[in-house]
Amino acid sequence: MDRFEASRKKHLADVRGFSAEAIERLSWSRDRVLEEQTLRLRKIVAAAQQKSPFHARRLGHLEASTLEVGDLAKIPPMTKAEVMADWDDVVTDQRLKQDDVNAHLKRLLSGEETNAYYLDEYYAAATGGSSGKRGLFLWDWETFVVTANITTRMEARQDLAHPPVGPKRTAVVCAGSYVHASRLLFPSMVDPERDVLVLPANTAMRTMVERLNAFQPDRLIGYSSIVEELCAEALDGRLQINLHRISTNSEPLPQQARDMALQAWGINIHNQWGSVEIGVAGTEGNSYSGMTIAEDFLIFEPVDEHDQPVSDAAQADRLLVTKLYGQVMPMIRYELTDTVVLDGGPNPDAPGYRRITEVKGRADNWFVYRGDTKIHPMIFRSILGQEPHISEYQVQQTPAGARVLAMTHGDIPDDALKRALIRSLAEGGLTNADVSIEVVPDLPRHPETNKLRRFVPLS
Repeated sequence: MDRFEASRKKHLADVRGFSAEAIERLSWSRDRVLEEQTLRLRKIVAAAQQKSPFHARRLGHLEASTLEVGDLAKIPPMTKAEVMADWDDVVTDQRLKQDDVNAHLKRLLSGEETNAYYLDEYYAAATGGSSGKRGLFLWDWETFVVTANITTRMEARQDLAHPPVGPKRTAVVCAGSYVHASRLLFPSMVDPERDVLVLPANTAMRTMVERLNAFQPDRLIGYSSIVEELCAEALDGRLQINLHRISTNSEPLPQQARDMALQAWGINIHNQWGSVEIGVAGTEGNSYSGMTIAEDFLIFEPVDEHDQPVSDAAQADRLLVTKLYGQVMPMIRYELTDTVVLDGGPNPDAPGYRRITEVKGRADNWFVYRGDTKIHPMIFRSILGQEPHISEYQVQQTPAGARVLAMTHGDIPDDALKRALIRSLAEGGLTNADVSIEVVPDLPRHPETNKLRRFVPLS
């Protein structure tokens, strides 16, 4: 057993050791969740003040021992650009240098390095994100243990209540390299008896179907876009497996994918939401009424474009998130550009927690044209997502319109789709748009993460 495998084995043991407590937390009351937030906030701010030069400058005016959650408003937001510019000062372990960690990831991506644990204790992940802006983030040991349990605890609780029958096999579609967190995180099973098949997301669809047919999983985890393609393969009769649970992550989940899963296997999809910076933050339970936010480990502040609070029921322009665990890279009021809808009403899956009822995608996916005309991706999604023979697509902004790349199952009415898009774009303010639609066998994916970037603005 090499060093990576030994560390990985120990890490998974710690994940499983924390599972019972993570599940029990789902039954907490709202007051208990808020109490935990206050206690953890004081600890994480104190550690950041003492060990991170960046945060010492940001947080030096605060008294950590008496800090309340409401005091976060006194702290300016923290952005990805700031993290990347001051990376060496953000981290709390002064052995860590951005150039050295980037070199580690480069060796890992090339195959020269096989140990994904940097200095045998940290996991480094690169993200292009939906925005395409590269970031470099670190997880310490605790971050992975907590994040893995946030990811799995809804499923693990269900397994305790209703133990699965038959062979336990999970297929995971994720990044092909450990430079992206999906490769480390999603194949991590709480149940040690569950077999796992890992399929890189850039695997050719024909090959992926063949391997899944041979493996015969009862559960599937994957990027939303890939799961949607696999649903289409099942409906067309090429994918012949019997799934009992599907979980999606990393990309917006369209209603069409849920409908296709129900048609193919009679089951809905459990969606998840998060980011490399903060880990998985929201997981969907059996009520399918939204993704329960892990507020025992994270503080969420929905704000408008001026960083002013908005009500839970309102659509936030962005989120400010404070991570309450893992000290190597403190994320305190970190800005996420996701456009979400929060619901603070009764949560049948976890009574003390709020839910995300909708993720509309990244706010920086808007297309901006001449005259500052802004086009939201929903204009494209509402038309292309309704065409049953389009299994997946990518929209690339052009100076005067858009180029649509589409993977199809059957013929599509491309002329009618173009007319509909041009009409809808005109209604959105972009007149005389130039739109093309091209049928392609595969879509371009991010070289490190293998994620599909569905909407690509002009650089």
